[in-house]
This record gives sequence, structure tokens and C-alpha cells, in this order.
Amino acid sequence: MPIVLAELAGSAGYGGGERYLELLFDRLDHTRFRPLLICPEPGPFVGRMKEQGVETSLVHLAPLFNPVALWRLTRLLARERVTILQTHGARANFYGRIAGRMAGVPVIISTVHNSLKDYEVRSLRRWLYTFLLRLTLPLVHRIICVSDANRWDLIDECPAAAAKTQTVYNGVDPSAFPSQSDRHKIRQELGNTQGPVLVTVARLTEQKGHRYLLQAFPELLKTWPELCCVFVGEGELQDALQHMAIGLGVERACRFVGVREDIAAVLAAADLFVLPSLSEGFPFVLLEALAMGRPVVATRVNGVPELIEDHKTGLLVPARDPQALAAAIREVLSDPAAALRMGAAGRVVVQERFTVDRMVANTMAIFDAAMQDAGVRAPVQKRVLT
Repeated sequence: MPIVLAELAGSAGYGGGERYLELLFDRLDHTRFRPLLICPEPGPFVGRMKEQGVETSLVHLAPLFNPVALWRLTRLLARERVTILQTHGARANFYGRIAGRMAGVPVIISTVHNSLKDYEVRSLRRWLYTFLLRLTLPLVHRIICVSDANRWDLIDECPAAAAKTQTVYNGVDPSAFPSQSDRHKIRQELGNTQGPVLVTVARLTEQKGHRYLLQAFPELLKTWPELCCVFVGEGELQDALQHMAIGLGVERACRFVGVREDIAAVLAAADLFVLPSLSEGFPFVLLEALAMGRPVVATRVNGVPELIEDHKTGLLVPARDPQALAAAIREVLSDPAAALRMGAAGRVVVQERFTVDRMVANTMAIFDAAMQDAGVRAPVQKRVLT
């Protein structure tokens, strides 16, 4: 009989943690595991997963400490006879550790997608998260980090976590991002068939650094007047960024297209993918851009240098530096041959090291080891990719 694997999501939006879960559910061996998604709030991810046939429950986890929510989560885990509880993000990690132990869940695994020091919250709330996660550390059996940078940040915050922590890199399906896609479809939609096209895919929030990309445009437009940048995503800064583009006189170069489902088609139109973030874990959008064979300019933050090798698969620049960003974009656009080489090298890196099959297999290996330690009889183990 399949064992019950509960996944407690960090949010019901659609960011990196939710992309991770979507891929995990898609590749999960259903002869071994019966998946259960638990979301902490209503949102688009709930409907998305229900449409894909994933059993989904809603347990509100607000405010930060809610005894009623803790009781409801504990009841759900006990009722479903969960064997493995994997949680995602600081809030879910805290609630999941306590509820999992109260419900008698044999294996509890926390997942760290972003460093706590980079959370977009007030310093007091960040300190409280750190304190609570340290306090509940004895309740968790394994901690998965999506990059070595996140792992070292976690150990710096909580040295006792070192023995429980492993890195499992995110991965994508390269076949979903064919390098020989139609480049003209999205360009025609944008009304730009001549000038260079940049693409960035990220929530429109301060953390993603869009303002620095906008500040790089005035200099770039002197050389490439027909350059345009496609901003994929939505968020609280959309109006502010659009007003900023007008103030800089670069609005003609900007296309804010909202959330798109056809990311592969948008990437196909790009000459260059840009990610100017102030912090990242191990971003799926970079994996997708590389899988499409697109050169990348990204900021040298957190786990990004573990994916992008400077001047081999892309260019790395300091965060919050529009001049450096402009110089790197100029370098790539001025040398199409080098851009092609970087794009091809990036595609190979994804195929060899960062596939979804590798991500899922290494995650399953951690599940199996934790179940063995807990004395749980595990289903037959598949071959593990390292």
C-alpha cells in the first residue's frame, strides 16, 4: 500500500517552492506514495493542483502563531495517517515540526528554498522565525536546502542543524524547453521583430531587483533604440515600476505582460535572459532559460553562482548595480557568437546536472534514508542519481 506523503506548502501563490512541488507531484511514483498537498491559504496554486488531480487540503496558518491552526493541522495529519511530512518555508517548517510530532508522523522533513536573512519581512519577525526554528530543530529528521549557499546560511544561523542538512538542487525537464522553438511568435505579439529582446521572469517585488534593470536601459537604448524587455510576472510593484520606466524615458522598451503559462515560447523569443535579483535560492527561471539555450545575465547572489559559471554559461554581476548590469548586457548583445556558445553550454549543464529526474531521485533517497532511520518499512527504492 502506498505510504502517505504530505507536502505543506509555504504559500498558495506560484513561486519557486510551488514550482518545486508541482514538479515533484508530477514525477512522484504513485505506487510508492500517496501525495497530499496542504496549503496555508487560498490562492492560485490550490486550484492549479486540484486541476492536476492532486488531493489538496486547506489549513490557514496565520497569524504567525495560531493554536487553532496547529490543532487543525495536527488533526489532518493524524486522520490521513501521514508517514512523511515535507514542509516548505519558515512558517510551514515551524508549524509542520510541531504538528507532525503531535500527530505521530514518523518522518518530518523541512525544506529551505530561501535564506531567512533574505526574507522580505521586518527584522523582528525574521528574528522570531530564527528563534522558533532553532527551538523546534530537535523535532525534524532531515532538512533539505536547494543550494549550498542556503545550507551554509542555515548552519550559520543554527550550527546544530549541520548534521541534519543536505543540498538537493532544483531541476527541470529539458525536453519541455526545446532550443529550436519558434522565435518569431512572441516577437510578433510584442511588435518587435528587429531589435534585441530581453526577458525577465519574476514576481514584481523589491527582492527581484527590477528597478536596477530599468536604470540600465537609458544607456543601452543609445546603442539599441529598438531594444525591448519583456517583464513576465505580477506583484505589488507593477504600477511603481511602470511609472519608473516613464520617469526614466524608457517605457517604449518595456513590455509588462503579467503571468504567462507559455514560458518556453517567451524564452524562445529572447536574445538574453536577465535576472537582477537581490536574493535567490536556486531559481527555476534560470534553469528554464539555460534549458532553452539562452545566455544569462544574473546577479551574484546566494545559489546563483552554483548554477551560472561566469563567462561560460552566462555573466554574473553584483546586485543593486545598474551600471554593471548594463555593461554585462552590452557585452552579450555585442557578441552573438559568444552568446550562442554560452547558451549551448548552459543547456548542457542543465541536461547533465539539473534535471527534474535527478531532483526527485535525490529527494526520494532522503525520504528512504529517513524512513529507515525511523524504522518505517519503505517501498522498493529506485536507482538514485547523484
